[in-house]
Amino acid sequence: MGQHKQPGFLRTLFQGTLDSSLLLPFPWPDEEVRETTETVAEMVRDWAHEAIDPAEIDARKRIPESVLDGMAELGLFGLTLPEEYGGSGCGQWTYAHVMEALANRCASTVTVLGGHLGLGTKGLVLYGTEEQKARWFPELASGERIAAFALTEAGAGSDAGALRTTADPDGNGNWRIDGRKLWITNGGFARWFLVFARTPHPDRPDAPLMERPITAFWVPREASGLTTGEPENKMGLCGSSTTEVGLEGVVVGDDHRVGELGEGFKVALNVLNSGRHGLAACCIGQAKLARDLSLAHAVQREQFGRPIAEFGMMRELIAGMDADIYAMEAGCWLTAGLVDRGETETMLEAAACKMFSTERLWDICNSALQLTGGTGFMREYPFERILRDARINLIFEGTNQVLRMMLSVQGTRALVRGEASEGPESPRFEGAAAGLEREAEVLGELAGAFAAEARASVERHGKEIREAQHDLRRLSDLAVGLFQTAAVLSRASTCRGELSEQERDLASLACRRIEAGLRATLAECKETPDELVDRASESRIRASRPS
Repeated sequence: MGQHKQPGFLRTLFQGTLDSSLLLPFPWPDEEVRETTETVAEMVRDWAHEAIDPAEIDARKRIPESVLDGMAELGLFGLTLPEEYGGSGCGQWTYAHVMEALANRCASTVTVLGGHLGLGTKGLVLYGTEEQKARWFPELASGERIAAFALTEAGAGSDAGALRTTADPDGNGNWRIDGRKLWITNGGFARWFLVFARTPHPDRPDAPLMERPITAFWVPREASGLTTGEPENKMGLCGSSTTEVGLEGVVVGDDHRVGELGEGFKVALNVLNSGRHGLAACCIGQAKLARDLSLAHAVQREQFGRPIAEFGMMRELIAGMDADIYAMEAGCWLTAGLVDRGETETMLEAAACKMFSTERLWDICNSALQLTGGTGFMREYPFERILRDARINLIFEGTNQVLRMMLSVQGTRALVRGEASEGPESPRFEGAAAGLEREAEVLGELAGAFAAEARASVERHGKEIREAQHDLRRLSDLAVGLFQTAAVLSRASTCRGELSEQERDLASLACRRIEAGLRATLAECKETPDELVDRASESRIRASRPS
């Protein structure tokens, strides 16, 4: 984790540089990884179609043991864990495609795998010692023991730094952990928990609780004092296990500490960076499910003497879903390739993927339901389940509002410090495929306008920009849209084989749909409604306060 990486595309974009060399050629994996990925993903799709009944899982609010056993037999619980400890050692590219394949069948089921690999075990992968990995990975890779990520508390949701769980030395070389964790995925059956707690300040033993640093610990279910609550009654992802986790005098040895003392917050942030990208991949799987089911209905359902799929406004919905999925894939696959390559940082890109994919999935669910009409509104059809399952994606692994703050604050950091050099007046995206010259030109134009807005915002607010939430939201929306456009152009411009007319059309439409949002946001930058929003909201907030 100490390896220095060069700034990623998004961080340099805030400084006015549109560096297409960071994204071109598109980071397609080598033939061996591609073949492995296709084989495993196809195997997962075939198995899931036969073994998983998503409607039954949703209704019974639990995942059958047979499904968990099947995932273990397929080796899914060790997919990204090191081969020397019983895992498959797959990279982010394969992981993303497997998550998509499983999500395409059942969102609740893929949540188990994401909680285990993307979150629960990730702290050990990134920060565990070799002794810890050798000790715990084999049973985690086999699925004998499933992991969970225990960070959230009643008062520490988006503000993870507000957690109050404590870990104090007991004088015998152990740690005594006390606290309560909330909404823990896999909580009902996980055998290991990555728990975050406040430890004594090394230089100020009497420091107040909230000034104590955070440290990560690997806690077994069988530890005395660890309890889990009843499953939460959720709106969606009903089959996944979400519970409270109580820790009352739980004692673990120092050999259960993950990472350095006081570095738990860094552990949590880096784990969540990985989890967000995996979530984006899951959204692609669910988006394709919603699109395919609604299209199957639209080509068969006839009104006014012809299939409804032939009407112009229905075609707009169909083409929009396809174009959005193309863009979701482009951003997610691009980031996966960059993660596996390991040369540039990808924290901001992973956040961008999460925001774009979760919000586009929500739009696609809405379009699919609209395309299906009254039929889709009936519970006997899967659309309402897909819609319910999709809603939480905009909230967990960092709400999209918090990620907008993070992305813009991180992106403007060099500008605030005065460390950024002036970018070119008219940045250009070099290397776009024939037929996509207009889209590349527009990307350069809008990237220049974005850089100007970023500098103007920093000039207005300086170091206080983290409090300028209206500006942060606009800058983040612009940055995400520009990144997704660049990802689409990169994918289309270095596709495997000749770029087909169909793919060129999809890429162009994806860019133009994003462009519309970018231009609307830039127009808002010129004439903001911020004061009006603040006055209107303040009036409502005052009226809502208890007298």
